Amino acid sequence: MKNSLPLVRFLMENADILELVYPEELQVLQGEIKCGILQRPGLILAGVRETFRPWAVQFFGEEETAYLRSLKEKALRETLEQYLSLGPVAVIIQRKELLESIIEHFKRNSVPLFLCQTQNCYEKINRYLHWQLSERRTVHGELLGIYGLGVLITGESGIGKSEIALELITRGHMFVADDLVEVLRLPEGKIVGKAPDRARGFMEVRGLGIISVNDIFGGALLPFSPIDLILELIPFKREMERLSVEEEKEDLLGVEIPKFKIPVAAGRNIANLIEVAVRLFLLKSSGEKPLEELLRRIQQP
Repeated sequence: MKNSLPLVRFLMENADILELVYPEELQVLQGEIKCGILQRPGLILAGVRETFRPWAVQFFGEEETAYLRSLKEKALRETLEQYLSLGPVAVIIQRKELLESIIEHFKRNSVPLFLCQTQNCYEKINRYLHWQLSERRTVHGELLGIYGLGVLITGESGIGKSEIALELITRGHMFVADDLVEVLRLPEGKIVGKAPDRARGFMEVRGLGIISVNDIFGGALLPFSPIDLILELIPFKREMERLSVEEEKEDLLGVEIPKFKIPVAAGRNIANLIEVAVRLFLLKSSGEKPLEELLRRIQQP
């Protein structure tokens, strides 16, 4: 699912670093951002129109403003009019002293203009847009940080995912999300997960109800985590005893994530098996292939 972001919300959620220059009234600010990357328009200003990204906020940094300031009045007017005729959704500029010479062009072309003079403005806004507009989907499961890896624990309803996640947290592992996990694909291709905003920091455990992880296990909460490994809990069946354990792949938003299946049955310490699975995955990532040990532990009665 791809999102769009109204310009009004974009400004309000970044009001600490953005100042609205045009239009003067917030109420008449229209348009939506549909691209999660800020675009630096240096090549576009130089005439390479093919690089223009529709629906992307444009960012005029030091290089772009220095170029505009170097132009004579006629060349500046022609360059801006050609650029603004492309219809950028909005422009952010860093140099306040340039505003007087360009503001009329933005008004004439009805292009919103923001001023940002904060240090690292580009990085801050770009990061914000990444999170807001990344492709995303929601999956059912528990997301934890285990031995430095982001581990998504999945399985059918009622198999005990929350209880297992709670035991792992008591062992010192980090909690990210319970039951519903928002999975995002960032522009660079990385897959990350987080809890829905309203549910962040909470989990529901049968017999206990909803608990605040931060209140009970202070410091055990992560706001988000990459998803490096998926562990699917499945009901144990006798015919599984002689099966080999092979790594599978699961597609999350076009990226294949390593996945293992762990049979669940009464008397099995699933938290132990999950810790072992993660350690074995780390060993395998370093070049070793110790899956036989994982198989032995899974097949123990």
